[in-house]
Order: sequence, then C-alpha cells, then structure tokens
Amino acid sequence: MFAIPSRSPVRNRAVALSLAVGLALTGCSVDEGSEAAGPVPSDKKLTVGFVNGNSIEFHTCLQRSMQARATKAGVTLLTANSAMDPAKELSNIDDMIVKDVDAIVVQTVNIDSLEGGISRANRAGIPIFLTSVASVDQSKILGAVVTDVQKVGRDLGAWLVEDSKGKSVEVGIVGGAPGAAADLMNDAFKKSLGDAAKVVFDQPALWQRAKAQDVADNMLQARPDISYVFVHNEDMAFGVLAAFKAAGRDDIKILTNGGSEAGVKAVSAGDFAVTVSNTPKSVGEMAIDNVVGLLRGAPGVQKIATVPDTVVTSENASEAPPYCS
Repeated sequence: MFAIPSRSPVRNRAVALSLAVGLALTGCSVDEGSEAAGPVPSDKKLTVGFVNGNSIEFHTCLQRSMQARATKAGVTLLTANSAMDPAKELSNIDDMIVKDVDAIVVQTVNIDSLEGGISRANRAGIPIFLTSVASVDQSKILGAVVTDVQKVGRDLGAWLVEDSKGKSVEVGIVGGAPGAAADLMNDAFKKSLGDAAKVVFDQPALWQRAKAQDVADNMLQARPDISYVFVHNEDMAFGVLAAFKAAGRDDIKILTNGGSEAGVKAVSAGDFAVTVSNTPKSVGEMAIDNVVGLLRGAPGVQKIATVPDTVVTSENASEAPPYCS
C-alpha cells in the first residue's frame, strides 16, 4: 500500500523553490526523502491536481465529470492538459508539485514516460493517482481507476469470432497512439481472434478523426477484402465510417470503443456493429471518490478500482449508460 508522505511547510517551500527555479534552469529532479504520515484529517480542505492527456471528447468529459464530483465533495480541482506530449505531461506534474496539491491525478500520455513523473511526485511527497491504466509499480502510486482495456480488446475479439461464425476473414485495425492503453487493447484483441480471423492491416491514427479517415482510405486501397475493422475509439470510428461511405463500402463492420451518445446512436443505426461502453463519467466520478477516500483513510476504498463496461449492440443500445456529465 502506498503510504501518504508527510509534507512539512518548510519542506513544501523548499520543494516548490527547487522545482520553480532549479528544474526550469537545470532539469534537476526534486530532492529525495519523505516519511510516511497518517490519513489527511477530515476537516482539511483538499486540493487535487488533474493532468489530462488530450482534448478529445473522452478527455473533456473525464475532466467535466471530475470537476462536478470535486465541487460536490468540496474539493478544489486544478487542471492542466498535456496535449499528447510526454514532455508536457512531466512539466504539468512539476507544476502541480509547485502548487503543493494534496494529490495529482494523471490521465497519462505514455506509460513509459510516466515513470519519471511518478518519481518526481514521490520525491516531493505528493501522491500520484492514475486514471484509465495502472501498468506501473503500484507501490509507488496512491491508487488508480482503470478501464480494463485488455478486456475491451478481448470482448470485441470474441464478438468478431462469434459474428464471423468461424469463417476465414480479413481484419483491419485503426489504432490510437502507441505507448499506452492502445497497445494493451490491441494485443488483447489480436490474441482473442483465434486462427480464422487474420489481422492484415494495423496502423495508428493518434486518436484523430481526420487521420483515421486517411488511414481507412489507405486500408481500402491496400486491403480491399477486409470484412471487419477494429477502431480504438468512436471519434476515429466516425472518420473510418466517412471513408467507407465515400467508397461505397457498407459491407465492412466497424467495432469500436467508448459508449458516447453519438457512438451508441451509430450502433442503433447500424453504422457501427458494436461498441464497448466504459464511460469517462464513471472514471471521473470514481477517481475523485477514491482519491478522497484513500487520502482520508476511509474504510473499504479500493486502491485499484475497475470501471464497469458493457458491450453495446443494436439489441441493448437503448440501455447504454450515460457517457458524459
């Protein structure tokens, strides 16, 4: 279990000065050393920093959900956006340390580069909490609320196998950004396909709708016999759908992930074959609840909590949970 470090006023000022001046000029890391302390008293007002990873619909809804929950809980939420830049993420974490927040929540851009941010926060005595993934040394974080992206991949792969009825089919993938959740989801999807379905095209579109449309155009040129395409999120899936419609290809089934209002409507209309609902509304609400609970030492709060998900088809689309606050 991650111990909440003690942070005396003198030490906090030293850390802030070190980061604001020393890091900016020399790139040095913060000083090592902190001692474990007890839970934060219930009468202390909490300030939480949130370092978001992007500005697409998932991320904006995640931040909106966290803000609403923080306001309800009497928590001050400070926010920053890394714009898919690992270096910016590290800088944002440094800024939150300077602001002396009680905890930093990170929707990471890249799992590998996240290690540096965790080390900085640990040295400063400020707990790190993660959203969406927790593929790090869990002894170094306060906790996480995760979307089980590997389960998403497995579920969509299993759906494809059942839908194709064991026939030999060609499958394409339009992925997100390599280095974080996209890799985990992709690997699980591929492993779940068995022998009949073959992935013949796999290219990232960096979570961008316009780029996904270009990637889909390339896919149709390179692999015109594709029957299914797995698109890592619904925003990109709409770009893929536009490419298919422009080419007159209504025979390719789109499998995707998100559960947004527009995505669920696309499933109902038959534009998408299936999506997985794991909403940022749930992620954000659970993140604030669990950060507060873990800092306060509340009983029964899970260190690593998993967001519930639902495989959504035309048969159950009307029952899909709300996506955004």
